Amino acid sequence: MLEVKFYDTVDDSLLKFAVIISQSNGKWVFCKHKERDTYEVPGGHREAGENILETAKREL
Repeated sequence: MLEVKFYDTVDDSLLKFAVIISQSNGKWVFCKHKERDTYEVPGGHREAGENILETAKREL
């Protein structure tokens, strides 16, 4: 079974990727995945030297 944990704070260096759940004009944002025939929330791995906020902005 999958276990989900929520944290109030976390060390930025531990974060490996960003997933962004977002709405625009009252509609949820989904992206068509370029390698699969699916729509997904924006997200992806962080690049070297990038902080997690930069990762989230780039992926969105």
